[in-house]
Amino acid sequence: MADHNSPAHTTTEEAEETSFSLEMILAILRRYWIIIILSALAGGAFAYYFAGKQGYVYQKTASVMMRDSKTDPSASSERIMTELGIDSGAANLANESFILKSTSLMIKVVEDLHTNVSYWQKKDFREIDLYKSSPLLAVFEQIEESRSCLLHVTPLDERRFILSYPSSTGDFSMQEGIYGESVTLPFAVVSIHPTAQMTDDWNGKTVIVRRDSILRTASGQLANLTVTRPDVKDSSLLEMSLTSSNPQKAADVLNHLIRVYNQISKDEKSEAALKTKEFIQRRLKKLGTELSKVDQKITDFKMKSDIFKDTDTTMSADFSTAQALEKEIFDLETQIKLAASLAGTLEEAGRKEGLLSVDTGLTDPGISKQLEIYNEAYLEYRKIAGSAGSQNPITIGLRDKMNSIRTAAYKSLANYRANLDLKLKELTNKRNSLAARLENTATKEQEITPLIREHKVMEELYLTLLSKEQENDLALAIAKPSAKVLETAHGPDAPISPQTTQYLAAGTLGGAVICIFAFIGVRMMNNKLMNKHDLAGKSHQPVIGELPGLSKKERKQAIPFVLDDHSIMAECLHILRNNVDSMLPKPARGGHVILVTSTMTGEGKTFVSANLAAAFAKAGKRTLLIDGDLRKFSLTRLLGGRGRKGITNLLLNQVDDPSSIIHPLEHPFRNIDVLYSGSVAPNPVTLLSTAKLAQLLEIQKQQYDAVIIDAPPYGILADTDILASESDITLYTVRSGKIDKRYFTQVQHLADSGKLPNLAYIINDVDFKSASYSHYGYGYGYHYGYGSKEIQESLKAQDKKEIH
Repeated sequence: MADHNSPAHTTTEEAEETSFSLEMILAILRRYWIIIILSALAGGAFAYYFAGKQGYVYQKTASVMMRDSKTDPSASSERIMTELGIDSGAANLANESFILKSTSLMIKVVEDLHTNVSYWQKKDFREIDLYKSSPLLAVFEQIEESRSCLLHVTPLDERRFILSYPSSTGDFSMQEGIYGESVTLPFAVVSIHPTAQMTDDWNGKTVIVRRDSILRTASGQLANLTVTRPDVKDSSLLEMSLTSSNPQKAADVLNHLIRVYNQISKDEKSEAALKTKEFIQRRLKKLGTELSKVDQKITDFKMKSDIFKDTDTTMSADFSTAQALEKEIFDLETQIKLAASLAGTLEEAGRKEGLLSVDTGLTDPGISKQLEIYNEAYLEYRKIAGSAGSQNPITIGLRDKMNSIRTAAYKSLANYRANLDLKLKELTNKRNSLAARLENTATKEQEITPLIREHKVMEELYLTLLSKEQENDLALAIAKPSAKVLETAHGPDAPISPQTTQYLAAGTLGGAVICIFAFIGVRMMNNKLMNKHDLAGKSHQPVIGELPGLSKKERKQAIPFVLDDHSIMAECLHILRNNVDSMLPKPARGGHVILVTSTMTGEGKTFVSANLAAAFAKAGKRTLLIDGDLRKFSLTRLLGGRGRKGITNLLLNQVDDPSSIIHPLEHPFRNIDVLYSGSVAPNPVTLLSTAKLAQLLEIQKQQYDAVIIDAPPYGILADTDILASESDITLYTVRSGKIDKRYFTQVQHLADSGKLPNLAYIINDVDFKSASYSHYGYGYGYHYGYGSKEIQESLKAQDKKEIH
């Protein structure tokens, strides 16, 4: 036998199970195709009805470009407030998309368009929204704002109508009314007015009027509104989509929502600009007062501190004066030194006669003139003294003249020097006074600097506010809405829902799929073993045969044999015999003992035993069929052997010669001998446990090619365990749909332990119209993989023949 635990075997089992699942679906399609088609038709019909019940849904789309508060030139008020260090509360672009979906905006739209009152007409299965095409108008004069109501209005003629409404009992109460006159209802006072669309064709047709609260209507419209922003960085585009029961309503709501948003944003900007202007004016007034006070303080301080314009100018002027004084003082001191030097020269000239330098550097021209006169007198004196002598009266007269001139020059120089000293003293005093004044001015500068700084800050802020006031006035004059409409509400007038074709296709497909899955579910929930594929993962023992269910004609037969050699059952039994023969070991001599058992009664083991014996006999092999069920003796009863001696009598030593109680079957069952169960055994287990059983079977194996034992069900009685120990092969018969699949794990343990030697399964009463059998001509498959190569090739050839 092959190693069933090998990876190759496991892969084969998994492949078989997967193939089985696919083939099971195909088999369900082939077997139940009429039911599946009917289910598909039913699903399609239900989907068509469901689609017909759905109201039409239309979609409109609008595109706007938002003006970002960061870049919009009309948003100057917010920018001015921000520049002034005040939180303006300006929203950014991202928040605007959420504002568009705010309830307050949509409430305003509902109030303006009156969409909380809608009009409908019943057509076929669905209701049609009569937005702007309703033949009548309902005016609710007295009603609670939160109250929702439903009215059916049926025009009768030009003046009258019938109004019905649901009462507290659930029935509709009817009331006749006249157009334009108020009708008092338990929950409202309403008047009905005809519109331009009212014609005689509407007489007798009902218009459904639905009234809802403004808040609920706004919430419903917001739920159908989608605002998306392109996935582009810094994009200011917004796309708005709205679905509604009427295309015109969707367009009107979208367009009006944009108008309301723009109007509110414009009003908010105007209000912000006015508030900004008021703020700036208040600040200007306050700053003007404070600036005047600071100006007065500076003026008073300057007057008090003897500052002309400002400290810098005053100090600059004083410094220039000080420099001029220093120069004058320096010049005076120079003149004094020159005068002193000249006085020394004059004194020396009195002792030693000579010419005097006229270029003295003194600024007094009189002294220089006197020196020139002195030099002229001296020259004349030298001239005369050289010729007339020093004692000449003229010479003496000239010498006296020189002395008088020198004395006069000396006196003039002394006066000049006294004037210089006096002027120097005056300038020195003036210089000292100016130095003290400069020091005092520097001190005053430190005192006036905070006032000047305060004045400068206030002045700059005052000028800034004046500039911002002009900008704000300009912004107020050119205020623009926040949203620029790129595309008004547009879109196809055809409904986007319901898609009847899709509904129909989905319903048809769904009906078929549900039906198929229902059949699959029934099969999957069935834990019973149905065919050989259900053994995957439970047992790796081979399935050497699967037998179809008997026809009605075969069930009526009194004997357990299949008489029609051309029937499907006969072919299956023939294949079963080949597979059993291929599994049997090749003994040196004699035949084999074949045990046929099952889990419980009613699984067809007796039928399998009898017909397997017939198959061996038709193959020309001598076959002995033994009824090993010493308690129920089903085979003995079916073959008419009740009351005859059998295996019990042999084991009780009541019969010495076994051949005397073995009975051959009549035509057409040649080569088949039967050993009945015999008398009722007092204790079958004890009887079968004797050595007599092994001796009996050994003798029969020498006389027959196949000894087939119809044994009791395994597990219920210990009889089968004893019989299996003497068998060469155990054929475990299972009726399809009767035994739980989980039980076969235990059967595998019995095979592994050797209690059921050379175990193979035979599945009886298999439905060959399902699972993996429909791809064969007869509707069932065959088992290859056991026996000799010649037998396998023979079986394959038979399969091909049967398929064709």
